[in-house]
Amino acid sequence: MKKVLVIYYTQTGQLKSAVEATLAPLKSKGANITYLLIKPKKSYPYPWSYTEFFDIFPETVHGIPTELEPFSINENEHFDLVVVAYQPWFLSICVPINSFLQTEEAKKLLKDKPVVTILACRNMWLNGQEKMKLRLKNLEAQLVGNITFVDKAANLVSLVTVLAFVLAGKKENFLGIFPKYGVSDEDLQTIAPKCGDILFKHLETGNYDTQQAELVEQGAVVVKPNLLLMEARGRDLFPIYANYISKKGTAGSADRRTRVRIFGIVLPTLILILSPIITIISRLSPLLFPSKIKKEVEYYSKNTLR
Repeated sequence: MKKVLVIYYTQTGQLKSAVEATLAPLKSKGANITYLLIKPKKSYPYPWSYTEFFDIFPETVHGIPTELEPFSINENEHFDLVVVAYQPWFLSICVPINSFLQTEEAKKLLKDKPVVTILACRNMWLNGQEKMKLRLKNLEAQLVGNITFVDKAANLVSLVTVLAFVLAGKKENFLGIFPKYGVSDEDLQTIAPKCGDILFKHLETGNYDTQQAELVEQGAVVVKPNLLLMEARGRDLFPIYANYISKKGTAGSADRRTRVRIFGIVLPTLILILSPIITIISRLSPLLFPSKIKKEVEYYSKNTLR
């Protein structure tokens, strides 16, 4: 019997649902699946207050770990496959999972192990996954698959619905006009089990050479040029904003609250302004720079690290 370890963090249960839908074929075919929920000692609120939500930004971008509750697992236990499931926060790995990846337990559990990442998020995940690739490389783990479930609403629409979701706990029918936020039930019913079948096939053989290509073929990863360009801007600017806030104090510090609030206004405003412009540019880019855009899309669809 093959043993699978799932390391995950979730506040609302959306990610857990995506993971369970993906791994259902493995479970039905006899794989033993163990879930390890990562819990911060100081839990994050849900719904978040506006200030609390943006106050976590600098630590997320800088990868600063938080204290975690003790792990309910033997780090020396053998697993044939490890699934790391997480949400990107501010184009980075969410703090709880990033914190776990910096522990001694992570070194023991992930060293020399094949790892599959599963994400559930709004839509921007490329830079978060790049940071994940680097973490896994430093842990001497082998990334053999990535499955990403996203909200398929237009970028500006999902900006509104994600803020309603995290700040007000409102997932559907926000203001009576916006669509339901989050990963669609259709994706969990169609794409997820197909990906699970692929994972089980390669788990059985232990050969993962073609796994990611097969997952991509089933729609496990979709890289959109407009979001690729949007993330590139964020990747350059976010460390600057994070430093600007951090200079006034650590997480929760009253001294930096004004800068946090400024950032909480600036970020959504920039997205509103830049999104239409970048969408236009992204539609022109494949015509003006076809080989470059194609190369970037292919790169982010794979598990390799530049």
